[in-house]
Amino acid sequence: MNNEVLYNEMCGQTLWLTMNRPKALNSLSFDLLDALMAALLDAENDDNVRSVVLTGTGKAFSAGADLKAQVAKYGPGEKDILDRCVEVFDVLRNFKKPTISAINGLTCGGGLELAMCCDLLYSSDNASIGDAHCNYGIVPGGGGAAIMPRLLPLPIVKYLLFTGEFLPASSLKQYGMINDVFPEAELKDAINKITLIINSKSPIGLARSKRVANGALDKSAADALYDERLAARDQFRSYDYNEGINAFLEKRTPQFKGY
Repeated sequence: MNNEVLYNEMCGQTLWLTMNRPKALNSLSFDLLDALMAALLDAENDDNVRSVVLTGTGKAFSAGADLKAQVAKYGPGEKDILDRCVEVFDVLRNFKKPTISAINGLTCGGGLELAMCCDLLYSSDNASIGDAHCNYGIVPGGGGAAIMPRLLPLPIVKYLLFTGEFLPASSLKQYGMINDVFPEAELKDAINKITLIINSKSPIGLARSKRVANGALDKSAADALYDERLAARDQFRSYDYNEGINAFLEKRTPQFKGY
């Protein structure tokens, strides 16, 4: 379902969510965040959706939280724009299915925090990426200082946090945050080729692997290995496990069903 601020498009079994506030550089307003939340919750419960890609229209992926909402007056106990951002970020960060950021242009502040919630980050070659919170006297609240050090070397993180400057996507690929960089005109097709591979795998197997990988850095090696072993045992009992083994023995392509 499409609305003015968010376009939904199915490409095979991949749902593309395109933020559509180009005049505002796809800044995160309440209506856009509400639309993202609704689309993500629907996608998580839709067996026809095996992966989700998030991107933007125009010159930006997202310039972060809408600054007009930042300075709005809120009543006692009323959720502000940071609260709503964090709620959406948490849903995306804990999403069971594979998620991809298709960074199509300017990405900063809450826009970068949103992109970092995804499992894989791909970018166009014209994208500029930075934190930028310090340019407005703001401290990151959605992962800029807390999550970025898990994706980049700490000195690079501090450079972005302390200067408000931007780096090209090619630099962030070199440091490991960006999976790959493509010419702008080729970004969507390149990602669709990747999701075609992802979508052919066992959905329940990928969900279990993702959960283990996401939690591994917060555990000791022994605890992470134990968690992984439990997930592997659970997968042994699944239809998809038996289908994968049988398909290999019968020399055919497996048809995974997600249970």
